Amino acid sequence: METLIARYKHFEEKILQNVKRNGIQHRPNASSGLWLGTLVGLSAVITILREENSYSEICLLVGITGFGLVLSTCCLYTRLSMQGVAAKDFHVVYFLPAIVTSMLFLLAANRGLLTSVTWGVTVGSLGTWGVLQLMSAFPYCFTMGEATAVMHSCILFLMSAVTNLPLRYHLPPIHDNDISTVLLQVGILYVMSVCLLCGYFPILHNTKYFYSMTVSLLCFITVPLLCIILDQNPVMWIITFMFNDRKRAAIVAYWAVCLLLSIFTIMCQILSKSQATSSCRKSFHILAIFVYIPGMIYDPSLLYLASGVMLALFIALETIRLLKIPPLGEILHEGFTLFVDEKDSLLSLTAIYLLCGLSFSLWMPTSNLTLLVLFSGVLTIGIGDTAANFVGCRWGSHKWVGTEKTIEGTVACVFCQVCVILGLTFCGIFRFLYLFNKRSSLFTKALALICVFTRIFPGFVDSHWLLLRSILAAVSVSLIEARTNQVDNLALPLFMYVCLMI
Repeated sequence: METLIARYKHFEEKILQNVKRNGIQHRPNASSGLWLGTLVGLSAVITILREENSYSEICLLVGITGFGLVLSTCCLYTRLSMQGVAAKDFHVVYFLPAIVTSMLFLLAANRGLLTSVTWGVTVGSLGTWGVLQLMSAFPYCFTMGEATAVMHSCILFLMSAVTNLPLRYHLPPIHDNDISTVLLQVGILYVMSVCLLCGYFPILHNTKYFYSMTVSLLCFITVPLLCIILDQNPVMWIITFMFNDRKRAAIVAYWAVCLLLSIFTIMCQILSKSQATSSCRKSFHILAIFVYIPGMIYDPSLLYLASGVMLALFIALETIRLLKIPPLGEILHEGFTLFVDEKDSLLSLTAIYLLCGLSFSLWMPTSNLTLLVLFSGVLTIGIGDTAANFVGCRWGSHKWVGTEKTIEGTVACVFCQVCVILGLTFCGIFRFLYLFNKRSSLFTKALALICVFTRIFPGFVDSHWLLLRSILAAVSVSLIEARTNQVDNLALPLFMYVCLMI
C-alpha cells in the first residue's frame, strides 16, 4: 500500500512540475486532485450500466461520452507525467479517446460516420487539451482534478443538448421533464454563448454593447427557438407549470422565502463590511438543505427546473461581476470580497459548485434513481460537511495530521449522514405505525405487523446491502472531507454518487 501511495505521489509531482514549467497556473496550496478528474465520466458510465430496463437514447450517448471522458483523463494524465512535454500542445495520444469514442458512437449508438467522428473528436480533444486551455484561461482557479471535472461536465451537457434538441424539434416534448430539459438546455446554451462572446470580443465589456447583445440574443434567437421546439409559449408554460397545482405553488412560495432570506443575509454582510466566517458561509448550506429536501421528496420535477434556472442565473451573475457591468457589477464584487473562500481566486466558483453538487444526481439523464442516490449531494455537503464544520469549529481539539480539519468534525460528519440514511431506511416503518394507530381493527393491526417484518412497504433504502454500502460511503466521504484540499462542494457529491451507484 505504501508503495502505491509513493508511486501516486511521484506521478502527481511530475504532472505538477510539467504544468508549472509550461506556464499553467495551478490553484495554490492544493494537490493535483487527479482522483477527482475521473469521477464525472465514471458517473455517466455507471448511470447507463445501472439502467435495468430500457434506457433513453440520450442516456446511452451520455454513457458513451462518459467512457470517452474516462479514457481522455487517463491519456491526459499519462502524457503530462512524461518528461519535457509541451503541455498546451495537442498530442497524438489524445486521438486515442477520440477514435474509441467515435467507434462506440458508430457501432453502439448507430450514429452516422460523420456524426460519430465529429462527436468523438470533440470529446477526445475537449476532454484532454481543453482541460489545459481552461486552466490557462483562468489561472489559479483550478486544480488539475477540478479543471478536468468542470470541463467534462460541460462536455456531457453539450453532448446531451446536441442530442436532445434536434430530436425535440422533430418530436415536440409532451412530458413536463422533457419540456423542462429543453428550456434548461436552450437557456444555459444562451448564457454560455454570452460568456464566450464577451471573452472573444472585449468591446462587449462596455455596458451599452453588453446589454444590447444579451437582449438581442434573447429576443431574436433564444425565445423564438424555444417557441419553435416546444410549439408553445415557454414563458406561459413555466408560469402554468409553477402555479397550476396548489402544492407546487406552496413549494414555490416557500423557496421564494428561502431566497429572500439568503439575499437578506448577503446584504447584511455587505452593509457590515466584515469578512464572512466559515460558519456564516455554511449557513447557505443549511438553507440549501431546507430547499432541496422538500423538493426531492414532494416535487423533483419542479426542483429539476428550478436548479437549472439557478445555475444559468449564477453563471450570468458571475459574468456581470467579472466584467463589472452596472448596476449589479460593483455590488456583486463587494459581496464576493466579503464571502470569498480561500479556494476562490479570479472566479467565484464556490456557490456554483454548491448548486452543482446538490443537483448533480438530479441532472443525470435517467429516471431510475432512488431517493437516497438523489440525496448524494444533500448528504455530503448539505449535512455532512456542515456538521463537520460546525462541530469542528466549536468542539474540535484533535486535528488530523497535516490538516486543519479535526477528528471531532469527521465523527460528526459520519454520525449525521448515517442518521439521515437510517431515517430514510425506517421511514416505511413509521408509515406503518401511523396506519397501525389510525385504524384499530384487529385485521389492520395484524396486516401492519406483517408488513413491517416482511418489508412489503419498505423505506427509501430497501435492501440491507444498499444500507451497508451507504454507511460505508458516508464513512469514506467523511474521511475524504477531512483529508482532501479539493473543493468539497464539487468532490464529495461526485464521490458519493459513484459509491451509491456501484
